[in-house]
Amino acid sequence: MSQTLSPEGIRRALHTRWAGQGTIFYAPEMDSTNTRLKAEARGGAPHGSLALCEMQTAGRGRLDRSWETPRGEALTHSLLLRPTLPVDQAQLCTLAAALAMTRAIRECCPGLCPGIKWPNDVVIGSRKCVGVLSEMSATAAGIEFVITGVGLNVNQLSFPDTLSDKATSLLMELRRQDPDHPPLSRQALLCAYLQHMEQVMEAVEKQGFAGIREEYAACSVTIGRRVQVLSPAETFVGLAMQVDDTGALLVETEQGQLRQVLCGDVSVRGLMGYV
Repeated sequence: MSQTLSPEGIRRALHTRWAGQGTIFYAPEMDSTNTRLKAEARGGAPHGSLALCEMQTAGRGRLDRSWETPRGEALTHSLLLRPTLPVDQAQLCTLAAALAMTRAIRECCPGLCPGIKWPNDVVIGSRKCVGVLSEMSATAAGIEFVITGVGLNVNQLSFPDTLSDKATSLLMELRRQDPDHPPLSRQALLCAYLQHMEQVMEAVEKQGFAGIREEYAACSVTIGRRVQVLSPAETFVGLAMQVDDTGALLVETEQGQLRQVLCGDVSVRGLMGYV
């Protein structure tokens, strides 16, 4: 099992200006780091505050899917952002988190090649290792705050049968290359993520999606592929062309129509499976 996380250890290892430098809310167990940090945000917690735990008991993914986090094996945390973005660009925080975690994995695990499945997953090969859930509070004046919750599978060595063909962990992937690879430091991964999240968010706040467009596209496993878009109202197939300035996916249908796909109530999958 990985070493227990500690706010003091994280602060000593951090080299950021604001990401993780607000209040760190830590508990061995939380129902949901997003739920905890939303409450703290409404109470005035500062930009850059963090909620993290060893185990979530009621974690959620996008579209109300559950997110299982075994004690001490995953990295489960939420970051409080008070970004200077228009409300219609709030989704860029999710894309920023996925890109920042992709960078962090590449930095801490040079042998791995993660990619981004739009809008909120990081995958290795055809299996998911990261999920992002962003939640926003806004007023007529604009965004009040955005909570970006991230779950990273770090040191798990197995998953339930229902997930075994869809999920992976960093250690599982590294042990495909080296069966004796030691467990990874969740603290090192967290600090790398926060460093990159600070850089990526600052680029987004200055330039919008243009600030990360080229790098995001290079990491994407969705752009340029034929995908199936599933929503409660319809299902259609098309070619994922690009991500627009609001973070929506532009898909060209088989009839030649360019459709803007918003992430709120749809699932986008490759025609050959999850990715």
